[in-house]
Amino acid sequence: MFAIKAKVYGIIQGVGFRPALYNALKKYTGWVRNSSCCVEIYIESNRILNIEKIIIKNKPQNAFIKSIDSVIFKIKKHAYNSFIIKYSKGDAQKNINITPDWGICKKCEQELFDSSNRRFLHPLITCTDCGPRFSIAKDGLFDRNNTTMNAFKMCKMCATEYSDSSNRRFHAQTISCKECGPKYFYVKNKQVELKDIKAVKKAAFDLENSKVGLLKGIGGYHLICNAFDEYAVEKIKYIKKREEKPFAVIAKNIETAKKLAYLSKKEIEILNSQIKPIVLAKYKDERLKFVNLKSPFVGLMLAYAPIHLLLFYFSNLECIVATSANLSEFSLIYKDRDAVNFDGVDFVLLHNRKIIRPIEDSIVHFSLNKQIIFRYARGYAPSPFYLKGVKPNILALGADMKNNIAISLKDTVILSQYTPDLSNYENYEQFNKKVNDFLSFFDIKKVDMAICDRHPNYLSSNYARQTFANVFEVQHHKAHFASVLLENNYTGDCIGIVLDGTGFGDDGNIWGGEFFVKMDKTIKRIGHIKNMKLYFGEKAIKEPYRIAASYIYDITDDIEYVKSLFSDYTDVIELMPKTPYLITSSAGRLFDAVSALLNIKHKNTFEAQSAMLLEYEAKKHKTSKILDYKIDNFVVDFSMTLKTIAKRRDLVSARLFHNTFVEAIYENTMSISKLTGIKVVALSGGVFQNDIVFSLLYKKLTKAGFNVLFNSRFPINDGGVAVGQIYIAKEGLCV
Repeated sequence: MFAIKAKVYGIIQGVGFRPALYNALKKYTGWVRNSSCCVEIYIESNRILNIEKIIIKNKPQNAFIKSIDSVIFKIKKHAYNSFIIKYSKGDAQKNINITPDWGICKKCEQELFDSSNRRFLHPLITCTDCGPRFSIAKDGLFDRNNTTMNAFKMCKMCATEYSDSSNRRFHAQTISCKECGPKYFYVKNKQVELKDIKAVKKAAFDLENSKVGLLKGIGGYHLICNAFDEYAVEKIKYIKKREEKPFAVIAKNIETAKKLAYLSKKEIEILNSQIKPIVLAKYKDERLKFVNLKSPFVGLMLAYAPIHLLLFYFSNLECIVATSANLSEFSLIYKDRDAVNFDGVDFVLLHNRKIIRPIEDSIVHFSLNKQIIFRYARGYAPSPFYLKGVKPNILALGADMKNNIAISLKDTVILSQYTPDLSNYENYEQFNKKVNDFLSFFDIKKVDMAICDRHPNYLSSNYARQTFANVFEVQHHKAHFASVLLENNYTGDCIGIVLDGTGFGDDGNIWGGEFFVKMDKTIKRIGHIKNMKLYFGEKAIKEPYRIAASYIYDITDDIEYVKSLFSDYTDVIELMPKTPYLITSSAGRLFDAVSALLNIKHKNTFEAQSAMLLEYEAKKHKTSKILDYKIDNFVVDFSMTLKTIAKRRDLVSARLFHNTFVEAIYENTMSISKLTGIKVVALSGGVFQNDIVFSLLYKKLTKAGFNVLFNSRFPINDGGVAVGQIYIAKEGLCV
């Protein structure tokens, strides 16, 4: 007689792992249970079993097994009469592998519309394979009593399903039905008017009739309306004070999505996946003009919550605007009282399942069929990333504009959900809560090291300096570079190209167009875009004509010429000779300057608007020509490029600038490679969200024989900085 004890580590809680193992092992005696750090198994058998093979073969679809530890020993007799699922056990080591919130699975979707099923039209249907997880979990031990579903006592039929090993909701912690589960309510003028399916029907009717509502989903509230209704879309623009920034939409199904946008195989795959992010795809249906404005892309997603499917079921709608319920750049609304008091909407459709932590929709884009993450949130956070070696408890605070924090516990790195610009007080408060929540949720009682950006005025960095004893500061762009090395598990020599808008440099200037070399344990800046004078500070980022004026004045030293280029702003421009300035090597500011020079956008209404519009204009022109530029000692000088564009001022220059920019970056990389002998390149930074820049440079580098690494698992923008901060500390790099 033998007994086998095993511990399974990985993403194994909240995915139906115990029920799956129960059904695989029920012919033996013993037990399976959740513990704080893993799933534990004890089996009694007359023969030795290959327990690793059994576990791997029978794991649920959403589970990820990191490792299995097992031991076999002899016993004299059975201690158990059957195989059972035991109550979960808490211990000193917490599980840090809870799953993200999953979109509705195919089986639940089928049941939702099966009139013979008792969950027919149940707007909060879930199972072991789908539904809320991280957004409702109180801690990492994912049992019902540790979630906000604890408020809802299972009815007799749900309890029977929960206990039935042959039922697909066997031990489904979020199990509910129309009788015992949370319910939807239709609220108007702060009063509940309808509930249950009547509430859903009324909301669907309202959407068909140009109404705008707030909808509570999995991780927070959406502002919703008919995407093809110009009046309703204009109303959402007014509510959000967002006149020019495109909105995301939910398509009725994948067939509808294919009619709305040109979709590649990979885009279809991720839309259909349970991650169900917003996919930035090229639009083709002109009816989307109200929501995508001047963008050639539409932010498209499929229904990921049952309520989305029901709104389509009870209406003739094909596409719904679903944008975060907030004012632009403010925190997502997720509390019911805030939603009910939200001004401007015609109704609120909410359910009474509490959301513990708000989680935005994730955003991805595919360039050359390669995934680029713009926003890391629902469906991704807080997925673990495994590294070799034991590390201390590290907390990385990330950056300010797009904030994702990260923790490192032993051999696992967890990146948090996204929080918008921390300069907004509400967002900073949300960041503060997120840090405390992460430390509590993953049971980190002592932070051995806190890592922050070197910027003296970053709110995240000042928070670290004021809160923790052992603080290590990392330069912004080196952390970007390191984030690529971490996700590719690369420790060799490498050239880093980091292109973004703003980051505090080691020399006290504003960096953003950087070339690094990593050799052994050292990261050194070897080159950069030529420093330019930037007048008017932060104001210039919001009004890019000031950037263009600054750069042309720096190049020509002719204030009258600059005034002639921007005759509407002569009163501002004539102040420049007497105004203090910053020094910057920013790549992002170059795109802003060119956009203003070409009269595409002089003043931004949202972050990076001018650069985005420049890219959209460039996509309209087919030319491979380039303009003049200069490189000296690995410093890339675009002065001649800007002078030529200032003279031309034609829209084809948008494409010429993109071509020139990529060619110059490529040439400088080739020179650095020739000097160092390195043929591995890492790409990171927000400028690589530009489809033309990423695709052209990637193709040139791979054709030249480079191994090109980039951010795909983590955000390529500032959202990935935190994991780079951890990598630098982990590897003990000299930066």
